[in-house]
Amino acid sequence: MKIEEEINQSKFNSAQEKAIVNIIYTANAIEDSFKKALKVYGISLPQYNVLRILKGRKDGHATCGDLKEVMLDKNPDITRLCDKLVDKKLILRNNNKTNRRQILLKISDKGLKALEEINPMFELVNINLRKVDDNELLLLSDILDKVRASLDA
Repeated sequence: MKIEEEINQSKFNSAQEKAIVNIIYTANAIEDSFKKALKVYGISLPQYNVLRILKGRKDGHATCGDLKEVMLDKNPDITRLCDKLVDKKLILRNNNKTNRRQILLKISDKGLKALEEINPMFELVNINLRKVDDNELLLLSDILDKVRASLDA
């Protein structure tokens, strides 16, 4: 369904406005699908993002600052987010032996198990995107990169 029909708006002021509204609307639809998958596990998208980042770390550890640099959502309170994951025993918190002021975070076995269970649910969401050709998705990704670059300029 076209964005005009989705939001019941027949006209936009410009191509830029239409594209921005469509990006936001589509991003929210994708986010809602992922939130439904995560609701079963009682974690948020930013918490899931932290688990994914920690799982992918070569040395297995990261600081809150390391996480903040690569988070998809740049706004969350990382310390509070990580505290909740520690409380749920999905990540572990350790002091750095060489720098006692630095706290190192690592995904726990329980966190790894949660990711194993969550990933198939996310795959169901991804399957719906297979209706769009890979070349179109790559073109979309390139266009979105260009849009972000123009915002930084």
